[in-house]
Amino acid sequence: STGDGSIHNYNDPNEVRNCLSLGMADLKLSKDYVRDTVAGYLNHLISLGVAGFRVDAAKHMWPGDLRAVFERLHDLNTAYFTAGTKPFIYLEVIDLGNEPIKAAEYTGIARVTDFIYGIKIAEVFRHHNQAKWLRTWGDHWGMPNSNDAVVFIDNHDTQRGHSGEGGVLTFYEPRSYKMATEFMLAHPYGFTRVMSSYRWNRDFHDGRDHNSWMGPP
Repeated sequence: STGDGSIHNYNDPNEVRNCLSLGMADLKLSKDYVRDTVAGYLNHLISLGVAGFRVDAAKHMWPGDLRAVFERLHDLNTAYFTAGTKPFIYLEVIDLGNEPIKAAEYTGIARVTDFIYGIKIAEVFRHHNQAKWLRTWGDHWGMPNSNDAVVFIDNHDTQRGHSGEGGVLTFYEPRSYKMATEFMLAHPYGFTRVMSSYRWNRDFHDGRDHNSWMGPP
């Protein structure tokens, strides 16, 4: 660990997973008591009819710890789902291809977020790359296997310049955004996630949106 317990070197996988991210408290998921408590809460939600979970900042957790929690989960509530149905789980793992922590380390546990998708699709629909190359679209572009990926044009972070570089498409470019969304929904690669958003008073200069903190109007 580091002197103050916080992450200073994001190129060190041990530090990223063992130290505090942005000062937030870190649960000791290696302990059975913590695993049981987390799984117990998720199972309570499953009993209420919840169908699945998105795990934020999953790369800050050891894959084995996550697996141990998910192995404790019940099947979905048969009042709403077919008997034997497992919860749908996907993990936020930001891997743009040059990260020290790879999405592939987590794909045996659950689906992972494909952050490369939005960057590469934006290049095509902004005419910075030729659409003819889309015939090989998918894992040939350095993305996870189709059965492992959750794909999106943008999300709540990337539309505001957070969580990955590359300038994704957003609803502020409506024509290209609609075309990219239509392509995503028509193409068989990945499990698709459609963004629902709202306008805010952008203040874009120096390469970033200084009003990216703004909530709904």
